[in-house]
Parts: sequence; structure tokens; C-alpha cells
Amino acid sequence: MQLAKTFFLMICVGLLTVVVIWPARPAQAQDAGDQGSWSAPEGASADYLNQNVATPPMAIAGCWSGTVTDAADPTGTATFEFHQNKSRKKLRIGSTFNFHWGDGAMAEGPLKGSVTSTGFTFKGNAGATCKVSGSAVGNDTGLTGTVVFAGNCADLFQNVTFSIAPGC
Repeated sequence: MQLAKTFFLMICVGLLTVVVIWPARPAQAQDAGDQGSWSAPEGASADYLNQNVATPPMAIAGCWSGTVTDAADPTGTATFEFHQNKSRKKLRIGSTFNFHWGDGAMAEGPLKGSVTSTGFTFKGNAGATCKVSGSAVGNDTGLTGTVVFAGNCADLFQNVTFSIAPGC
């Protein structure tokens, strides 16, 4: 009987030793249960893994110039002066637009708006009775856009488009 107890004890110690010393297997995706799983290609960069990270607004601060056209006037010049807030998302006080056509027509004034990673939108005025709104898309080397005039100047400026690049 003593021999049977010793034998049983040795088997238990042996099994315990195997369980404690044997290396644990790494967790597998199927072990997650309903947690789901994911993987990336071998050597994937942080950029690949963070594709959903928002792109910051364009840095358009400064003077941009180019051309402006509308339905009734010849091609003219367009100048924008952009002042951005610290996050670059908003156009600050001091931002302006200035359109001059060859026949003497012109519109200029302050603007405010927002900037995205692909362009900007704005509202402004060329006097109390001439409201202006517009938008442009592009990149840091050039932007093209449209402008809508409302109020007393809406009949004078129609189908207005512009194309601008950094520098004046």
C-alpha cells in the first residue's frame, strides 16, 4: 500500500512538472472568441496602418495670384491674401480677395472661411450690398475655383472662375 501511494505521488509530481515546465503556446486568433482579429501585410508601415488618419489642412497662408474670368468680362487678375489660424483650419481676419478685369470691372473685399486638405471655402463681401461666396480645390502649387456673387452685383458677375498659385 505504501508503494502504491509513493507511485501515485510520483505520477502526480511528474504531471505537475510537465505542466509547469512545458512552454505555453502563443495565443492564436481563434482563441479570441468573439473579439475578432486583424493582420497587416508583412513589413507594413505605420502610414499603411493609419490610412484613416485625417490629412491636415493645406498651408495656404500668404499671397496667391492668377486669373479670373466671368461671363461678361475678359480675363482678369485674381489675388487672394490668406491668413490662417494656428491649426490652419480657418481663414483669419485680414484675409482678402481682389478681382480686376481688363474692362475696368472689379470686386474686392474681406473674406472668411475654412481650409481642408484639398482646398478652401469662403464667404465675403465687396461692399454692403454685394455678397460673395466661393470655393477652390487643388494643392500647394495651385488652386482652381468658382465664385458666386449675390445682391446688387449678382447681375454684373456671373459664372466666375479663378485659377491661382502661390506668390504675387
